[in-house]
Amino acid sequence: MASKNLEELLKEQKIQAILDKTLKNKFKGKLISKVEYFKISMGTKVIIYCARPRLVLGRANENLDEIKKIVENIANVKDPSIEVVGVENPLLDSEIVADLIASQIERYGNRAIRRIMQRVMEQVMQAGALGIEVRVTGKIIGDRSSTIREQKGYIKKSGELNKIIGKSIRHAKLPSGVIGIQVRILKPTDKLPDRINIKDISEIKPEELEKIDPSLLEKLAKQGQ
Repeated sequence: MASKNLEELLKEQKIQAILDKTLKNKFKGKLISKVEYFKISMGTKVIIYCARPRLVLGRANENLDEIKKIVENIANVKDPSIEVVGVENPLLDSEIVADLIASQIERYGNRAIRRIMQRVMEQVMQAGALGIEVRVTGKIIGDRSSTIREQKGYIKKSGELNKIIGKSIRHAKLPSGVIGIQVRILKPTDKLPDRINIKDISEIKPEELEKIDPSLLEKLAKQGQ
C-alpha cells in the first residue's frame, strides 16, 4: 500500500513538473509563478499561481478551455478543475520577475537589457526585497556570448542561506539568439543566520525573563536609569 502511494505521488510530481514547464512556455509573459497538480475526491485539480489571474485567463476566461485541454492531454484526465490565483507580492517572486525581464527583453531588444534590469530590480527592492541579483547571458552585443550581472541589496553566495534564496531561470528569444536570464531574490521573510534582532527590555515576555541571568538584568536596569 505504501509503495503504491509513493508511486502515485511520484507520478503526480512528474505531471506537475511537466504542466509547470508547459504552461509557462505556452503563456510566456503572463507572469506565472508555479503550477500545482493533485488529485481530489471529485477528480483532478490544477492551481496556477501568477501575478494577475486575468492576464492568464484572458478576456471572458477565453484561455480556460485551452488550459483544460493542456491538462487533459498531459495528465490523461477528463474535465479537470482549474483555479488561477494571484500571489500576494509578485515582485518578490523570482519566477515572476524572471518572466517579466525575459518578456521585456523580447519586446525591446538587447540594447535595452541594462535599462530593463535596473528598472525591474529597483521595483523589486521597493517591494521590500532584501536583495536581488540578475544575470543575463548570451549574444547581448555582437556575435560573442557575454554576461551582464547586476545586484542590489544583500545576496548570499554560499552557505545555508544560499539554498533558501529564490532562484529562477527564463529565456528570451531574439534575432541574435537565445538570451538566458537568471534571477535570485532574498525576501524580507527569509531568515538570515547572521542577523541579530535586539529587543528593548520592555518587549521581553515574562517567561523569557526567567531564562535570563539575574545579574544581567540588574546591569540592564542600571543602564536604563
